[in-house]
Amino acid sequence: MSESGSIENPPGDFTALRLFILQRFAKRGTTSIDDRASLVKSGLVDSFGIVEIVSYIESEYHVRIADADVAPEHFENLNAIRALLARSPKY
Repeated sequence: MSESGSIENPPGDFTALRLFILQRFAKRGTTSIDDRASLVKSGLVDSFGIVEIVSYIESEYHVRIADADVAPEHFENLNAIRALLARSPKY
């Protein structure tokens, strides 16, 4: 964790988020999601899905996602979500 209180690298259990997305949004039988795979453009996650992911992230990682960061480009893929986590303040 950095001195500012943000997560420099999401915890090793970042797989929990990947699993949440797989279980909640992916088609049955999908077993993995590439970190660069489009979640939004592919239609896997819509605006309601983004809200669900934000809620999950805030609860699981104890961070506060700023309202301005709740935008599709920050949830386009797992790498974008990881970057968002890295700059979000921990509470």
